[in-house]
Amino acid sequence: MATASRPIAAFPRPEDIFSRLEKEPVAPLYLFHGDESYLIDQAVTKVRRRLGNIQEGSSFYAGESSLDTLLETWGAPSLFTHQSLIVLRNAERLKAVERERLAKEAEQHDASQPLIVCVHGRVELTQKFFALCAKKGFVAEFRPPFANQLAGWIQRFARERGVQINDDAVHLLSDLVGPNLLVLATEMDKLVAFTFPGTAISADTVLACAGDLHKHSAFDLADALGQRDKQKALRLLRRVLADEREALPVLHAMVSHFRRLWQVKEMLSSRTPEEQIERAVGLRGMRLRALVGQSQMYTVADLRRLLHRAAALDLTLKSSRVPPSALFDALILDVCTRPA
Repeated sequence: MATASRPIAAFPRPEDIFSRLEKEPVAPLYLFHGDESYLIDQAVTKVRRRLGNIQEGSSFYAGESSLDTLLETWGAPSLFTHQSLIVLRNAERLKAVERERLAKEAEQHDASQPLIVCVHGRVELTQKFFALCAKKGFVAEFRPPFANQLAGWIQRFARERGVQINDDAVHLLSDLVGPNLLVLATEMDKLVAFTFPGTAISADTVLACAGDLHKHSAFDLADALGQRDKQKALRLLRRVLADEREALPVLHAMVSHFRRLWQVKEMLSSRTPEEQIERAVGLRGMRLRALVGQSQMYTVADLRRLLHRAAALDLTLKSSRVPPSALFDALILDVCTRPA
C-alpha cells in the first residue's frame, strides 16, 4: 500500500510512515507520491503538526502557480514562526527546466524551510530533483488499498469517529465506494451525521444515507454489457453520470461487481459448494442466483479484458481533462462491439 525511502519494512504500512514522520527530525524536503490522495494529505498534515500545527502554510500548484512566486516565498524568512512550510502539489506537471531550478534552490535550504512536494502517480527517482528529495529528505509512496483491506479501513474510520459499523454495512459501503479512501472517509462522515445521536451503523443505514444507485446500476450495466446491448448500457450510464463528479465511485462499483462475477465464475468451474460461494461473495438466495446467471454471460477472457480496460480508465479519469462521460462511452462501445 505504501513504500518509503529508508524503509523500516519491506512493505511499510501507512501507519509506519506516519510514525516516522512524527518521530524523525524534520527534513528539508518531503516527496509524497502515489495514487492515494487521502494518505498524501494525511502525510502533509503530519508534517504541518511537527511545525506547530500550521493550518495551511503556502501552497502552490505546478502548471498553475508561478514557479518564480514559489521560489520567492520559499526564500523569504517567516516573521511568525521559526520554521515555515511550502507545499507544491501536482508536481507531476513540472517541466524538466523547472525541476532543475528547484534542485538548485533546494541545495540552499535546510529544515528551517521545508518543502513538501506532492505527486499524483509514481515518480522517477532518477530525475535530478526527485533524486535530491530521496538523498536529502523523506520520500514515501502511497497506493490505494487492496480490496481485502477496505473492510479494515472502514472499521478504522468508524472507530476514529466513535461509531460502530456492522459487517453487512462494511461490505455494502466497500461495494458502493471502492478503494478510494477520501470518498470512504467522506461517506463515513455523512453516515455519522445521519445516525446522530445514535452510534450504530447498519446496512439499512448505508442504503438510506448513501443510496444503492451505484450497486444496482453496476448490476444492470453488467447485464447490458453481457448482452452486448450498447444502447441500454449507454442509457444506464447517462443516468448514473448525471453528476460527473461521481465518475470514480461509479467505475469502482463496476469493477467490484465484475471482480465478483469472475470470482463466482471460477468457483463454479471448480465445483465449489454453494454455501462456500455464499460466504465468499456475501450473497445468498435470489441475489446469488442472479449473480451466478450473469456470470455465465461472460467468458474469463471477457472479464479479464474488461477489467484491464477499467484499470486504464481509472488512471485516465484521474489525469485527463476529457469529460468522464466520453471516456465511459468509449469503454462501453469497446466492450459491446468487440468479441472477446
